[in-house]
Amino acid sequence: MTFSLKNELEVVLPKGVSYQVLNLQSRLKESKCIIHHHKADHIHSYKSVHFIVLLHENKPLLALEVYVYLDVPNDQSQILRTVYISKADTSGLQNQKLSVGRIVQCFLGWICSRSITSYFESMDIPLIIDHHANISKEHSPFMSETDRRLHILIERSKGDKNYGMPKITKKSGFYPNEDLFTDISKHTTRLILFTRSEKQYLFPNSSKNQGKHILTDSQLLKWWMKNVEQIMGNNKVFARMGKKRINVLNADKFEVSRYIPSGSKEWKIGDIYTDKSNLHDAAVYHIPLLPDDPKGRFLEHLVVENRINKVRMKQFWTELSVRQEFRLGITVGLIGIEGESREYSMDNNNDDMLILFKRSEFNKIKELFVDIDYSDPVDYLRIKEGLKERKIILPVVKGQFDFTTLRQKEKYIHVQTLTPHTLTVRNKRRINPVVVNDIGSLVKRKRS
Repeated sequence: MTFSLKNELEVVLPKGVSYQVLNLQSRLKESKCIIHHHKADHIHSYKSVHFIVLLHENKPLLALEVYVYLDVPNDQSQILRTVYISKADTSGLQNQKLSVGRIVQCFLGWICSRSITSYFESMDIPLIIDHHANISKEHSPFMSETDRRLHILIERSKGDKNYGMPKITKKSGFYPNEDLFTDISKHTTRLILFTRSEKQYLFPNSSKNQGKHILTDSQLLKWWMKNVEQIMGNNKVFARMGKKRINVLNADKFEVSRYIPSGSKEWKIGDIYTDKSNLHDAAVYHIPLLPDDPKGRFLEHLVVENRINKVRMKQFWTELSVRQEFRLGITVGLIGIEGESREYSMDNNNDDMLILFKRSEFNKIKELFVDIDYSDPVDYLRIKEGLKERKIILPVVKGQFDFTTLRQKEKYIHVQTLTPHTLTVRNKRRINPVVVNDIGSLVKRKRS
């Protein structure tokens, strides 16, 4: 069984319409661990960022930014993959009907099922440059960088052309062993996000476009819950599910339960970081510090207050719920799932759509999409020029999904659903309504 992003997109995009896809990924590199650990529990952490954009006729329609963190302990007992959905946005420039939810499911399903081995194969290993390694002949102490360069030039003029050439080596460091890569039972994948409605996240001024549909906070949370549920139900993505958690801070359990998809008994109200064994632990040892995340902002606030090691898990959520960003009448949803995902190696996976870059070049390409005015048709067309300058050719995906068939099916289901109710309606005795022309005539007056 394989998971090809191109094939998955073809079956959800409108039939006969061609789209372009930018599937950009930064090379894996060592990073600071997103969860603070005790010194004795040393964790090696790595980070990669995905930026995926769907375009039609060079116009961006939908974009998703996802951070992937890989945490490996010293004893190599497991690998924890954290897939953090940072931002998702639409531009409102689409001319055809699109199922945004199904497209997002394809993007996230591909990321969650991507093999951990493939991340390490593309790892960006830092280089160590030793400028003094090949300066072997006796010389007086260099008083400046100019002295060193002059010494090198003099020796090279004598015939030793390689004299003074810097020695470049790859930085040695921790690298997971092969057994840990192949034993998928030791791999755990977390998919986490928080939901809050905004006019735009990735496409500046796109809210001015008439085609953009902005959901309310409540609608957005329901939309994400529906799509996360679909991702978990896709047997191509997850082989086994562990935790499924949802929470809405400053909301009671009954209100939160309304967002849980009907028929699903596995969802629980809470978070994937808390369990009975760590209720009395300091929150800083369990809550991740993620970019543009309210939990992370609160952790930074606790550092400033010098309370970072004092606030326990239960207290953390209580205090977080009374912060101003949760008390303004908005609904902020916290969604987290954890399980064992299926993984497809690069040999079995169709990676012809993937573009790998170092983080510096990755950011430059991303800026082509996020630093323009999407209400100005002239401005967003500059993206085509920027990609051409970098010699990036976007792969084309031709849709196969027939929306007319879906509408006919929905109409059929709607009629079939209504018919039984129409046939089983019981006739009730009609009660003639009382017509009141003078309210005063119905008011009983007290006897004088």
